Amino acid sequence: MRSLPLLLVLAVACRNKELQDETGIVDPMPVDEDGDGTPATEDCDDTNPDMFPGNPEVCDGLDNNCDGFADENASDAGTWYPDGDGDGYGADAGAQTACEAPTGYVEVGGDCNDTDVSYHPGATEDDCSDPNDYNCDGSVGFADNDGDGYAACEECDDGDRAVNPSATEVCDDIDNNCDGQVDEDGAVDADTWYADTDGDAYGDPAAAVLSCDQPEGFVGDDSDCNDGDPGIHPGAEETCDEVDQDCDGTVDDNASDAETFYGDGDGDGYGDAGSVQRACEQPSGTVSDNSDCDDSDSAVNPGAAELCNGIDDNCDGTVDEDGAVDATLWYDDSDSDGYGDASASTRACSQPSGTVSDRSDCDDGDSAVNPAATEVCDNVDNDCDGTTDEDDAADASTWYADYDGDGEGATRLTLTQCDQPTGYVSNTDDCDDTDAAINTSAAEVCDGVDNDCDGLVDDDDSDVDTATGSTFYLDSDSDTYGDSASTTQACDAPSGYVADDTDCDDGDVAINPGAAEQCNGIDDDCDGVADSGLLGSDSLCAAESCNEILVTGSSTGDGSYYLDPTSTGTATLYTCDMTTDGGGWTLAVSWDRENDGETLPDFESTMTELFNNMGEWTEGSNYMQWSDYSNPHGCDVMSYEYDVEIPNGGEVLFDFHYYGYSMENSGTFFYIVDSAGTEEDMWCQDNAGATGDQCNYSASEYAYEPNYTCSTTSAGTYTWSTADIFTYSNEVDLFRITSLHEDGGHGDYSRLYYFDFWVR
Repeated sequence: MRSLPLLLVLAVACRNKELQDETGIVDPMPVDEDGDGTPATEDCDDTNPDMFPGNPEVCDGLDNNCDGFADENASDAGTWYPDGDGDGYGADAGAQTACEAPTGYVEVGGDCNDTDVSYHPGATEDDCSDPNDYNCDGSVGFADNDGDGYAACEECDDGDRAVNPSATEVCDDIDNNCDGQVDEDGAVDADTWYADTDGDAYGDPAAAVLSCDQPEGFVGDDSDCNDGDPGIHPGAEETCDEVDQDCDGTVDDNASDAETFYGDGDGDGYGDAGSVQRACEQPSGTVSDNSDCDDSDSAVNPGAAELCNGIDDNCDGTVDEDGAVDATLWYDDSDSDGYGDASASTRACSQPSGTVSDRSDCDDGDSAVNPAATEVCDNVDNDCDGTTDEDDAADASTWYADYDGDGEGATRLTLTQCDQPTGYVSNTDDCDDTDAAINTSAAEVCDGVDNDCDGLVDDDDSDVDTATGSTFYLDSDSDTYGDSASTTQACDAPSGYVADDTDCDDGDVAINPGAAEQCNGIDDDCDGVADSGLLGSDSLCAAESCNEILVTGSSTGDGSYYLDPTSTGTATLYTCDMTTDGGGWTLAVSWDRENDGETLPDFESTMTELFNNMGEWTEGSNYMQWSDYSNPHGCDVMSYEYDVEIPNGGEVLFDFHYYGYSMENSGTFFYIVDSAGTEEDMWCQDNAGATGDQCNYSASEYAYEPNYTCSTTSAGTYTWSTADIFTYSNEVDLFRITSLHEDGGHGDYSRLYYFDFWVR
């Protein structure tokens, strides 16, 4: 800190040097480090903005005003009172102002005897006979200042003689009797108030209270006769509901919704407009109607039927009008033929001129048309019976039914009428009127029917169309199955012909679709497959594959079947799997040391050797092992294949167990070659071309490695024991096993336990 002034001087000097003008005069800049407005030369602490001359002193332990003293006469200092008796209250005399309480001082004053702990503002005065002012309030409890006979501690206001425990409570906002309540309900001048539960401003006389002030929910009126319904009170509108709404003691009197009723002297349900009464309920002998024009006659009223009797029966103001119920209906007779027009009528008590009582004329403009006229075929209803040109018309024709609609009728059903009826014709030429295809114009066809009505049927009619018959096939061997290549057309089968065309050899009665298939290489039952159902059961009916046996329905389950895959004429037993994945698998080649104990010579005789310079071949208890043994860093290769002769669709089921040990820089491949020459792997592992190869296989040795890259592992040791199905695009022709080995002394080696190679 001692170096600070020097630094400040240097800083100021440098700055002043910068401020020199060309004359060399310096303009000094005062320093105020804490930014309180006071230069450092005048500030007692230029690092604290709360300390500078003139700053108000506060209780913070700092010399705020730079007068050399801290917290003196601080503006927020407290007042403290001396507490001589230690009762927590101090005497007002001797009070001091300071930031913190001096020893023996307390914050609260007002102690009137600071030498006795019994006296202080918080003391209790509850003895009316004790004259001491313990709570320092200037008064004592035993005094009776108002002279009403009660000590101050016995009443609530010792300054008012009218206020004491024996005074009478009145409504004046004062607790007159000192019971702690002001203007309570027992005040002598309290008013009576009545409960107004329904809020209609009328109170319940049975629910009254006394109170100086009106309680909430109470009113001064006591005339409500039902304080539970705001619609019931004096002055309410009376309505017809059997309730005294206006509290006048009478129900439904002068109700605003009362109805008007009229006297019904004759009891016909219609009232006299001159006899009026208003009431909530209908009085006896009254009705709500006032339309009766004669209340002394029950037969006369608006609901009565008007009669032709010289009286206004229905009170409409008219006597015997045309609408009278017993008025006669009269019909116009314009053509004066004595028959009236039903569409032109007049109802009247008396017959009008030009009318008649009959209404049966169907044409009142033609006197020749009426119910008495004769019907003829002229498209006119002459006799007005509602039908025109009916069957009994004098000039009607005879028509014959044509049920089948072929234009020719029969005599069994006829109609006589003016116009040709639908379904009828004027001729009787049809020989079968139930079939539209049978008539004199029809073509004769093969159906056992005389189609053209000439009396001849099918082949007996030289006009028959044989194209409508059937095709029949020559049955030379008389086995009831015909030759599809030798046909004739006829309605019925000619002698030596049959309807069946499925004979595949019409010169041999033993060969036909009904014959039993024999294991003889012949299609005995004409199903298109020789020995169907028997394929593989004998060398005489060998199949080309297990799948063919399965597809033709000849399979009897897993087992051995005769196959001749290359059609040499010599059948051999093959193993067939008819269950796995739908069946149809042919075992093309297998070798099994693990389960059947087959040997290395068995392997050599099963597979065809392509190349083999392996240094070691040994037989273990359940495996065959090969490795590069003689050369420490040699590179040996072996490759064997099997020519797959079984016809197949490119599906392979490969089941095998193999173990390769420490196969770094070595490889083993199980793969196929299809008919397109494409090599495809099933299982393989290839490190033979990996970096670090120490033996560098020759080009001829590498040639046995398939032209694809198999998966590699750093460990180089792996076990394959699985059965998988593989599907290829083309037929599988070859199955190969190839191994490339590096590391002499069988540092790496391969063990083959078994393999089964199936195709389908």
